[in-house]
Amino acid sequence: MKEASKNYDVIIIGAGPSGIFCAYELIDKKPDLKILMIEKGRPIEKRTCPKRTTKVCVGCKPCSITTGFAGAGAFSDGKLSLSPDVGGNLPEILGYDKTVELLKESDNIYLKFGADTNVYGVDKQKEIQEIRRKAINANLKLIECPIRHLGTEEGYKIYTRLQEHLLEQGVEMEFNTMVKDIIIEDNQAKGIITDKDEIYEAPEIVSAIGREGSDWFSHICGNHGIETKVGTVDIGVRVEVRDEVMELNKNLYEAKLVYYTPTFDDKVRTFCTNPSGEVATEYYENGLAVVNGHAYKSQEYKTNNTNFAILVSKNFTKPFKTPIEYGKHISQLSNMLCDGRILVQTFGDFPERKTYN
Repeated sequence: MKEASKNYDVIIIGAGPSGIFCAYELIDKKPDLKILMIEKGRPIEKRTCPKRTTKVCVGCKPCSITTGFAGAGAFSDGKLSLSPDVGGNLPEILGYDKTVELLKESDNIYLKFGADTNVYGVDKQKEIQEIRRKAINANLKLIECPIRHLGTEEGYKIYTRLQEHLLEQGVEMEFNTMVKDIIIEDNQAKGIITDKDEIYEAPEIVSAIGREGSDWFSHICGNHGIETKVGTVDIGVRVEVRDEVMELNKNLYEAKLVYYTPTFDDKVRTFCTNPSGEVATEYYENGLAVVNGHAYKSQEYKTNNTNFAILVSKNFTKPFKTPIEYGKHISQLSNMLCDGRILVQTFGDFPERKTYN
């Protein structure tokens, strides 16, 4: 391993998937680069959630579920969507063909570190064609997307191997450290200042902060007079049904369906389906309670239920400029109605507006 230094060739802020793959690519192409990854959370081997034992959130700061090496994905269902048609606007930035190329490259890295070789959604074309026909009749669009399922427990192991690999290749990692500011001189990033008042310098700074750090990055840009673009706000609920109800599971691990509302043409989509999975509460900073879905590879942890999210995508015009705060505010209002917990409704109670927590 390289000797620790305050001067680097590249500093990567954030150790989520984007930061991990950035470091992986850099050290693979240029092994002599001095790289520092700086992360406010913990290394992956220390990312343990006390709630799994106590059944009660103790308010860890930072949260081990949402921060640390591998980011929020370390404890997620671990699905890789292998199509440019879902998951963001990368094709608009890089072009469709380049996005396909990068997806294949990323997928191969996951396979190298132990991902399941099975891919859902590439066979059973006859059955998928029938699902598409039914979707059209229901005014829905089925987006075909090959899915590789890592599994909640297996994804953790894969990211553990990736962390070990990067450390062995000489990438330095600073955990439990928050970046307080980015040093900018003559319109160029020169380094960072941490919450411990340490200064690290590098001619290249990569901000790979993910959704968890987007609010932080927005304020950093604002303080330096850097203009930012308002992103899409996704607001929704998580639905849980019996596996028997989800006939789609037989032929598609995750059916990605899109609907456009007739009144405002809002985009509504299904997201993050977890066959035989479970719904879990997650707590963000300031006690914000939200839900996520998990699905395990091991039969030992499988349930009889499938859960998935239904999201509405909203894009606002000027002067609106705080999409993250807007989403948090709606969640906080929901939490307020049930004393900081999660609102739950049965389908039968939904029309009658009955809620539980």
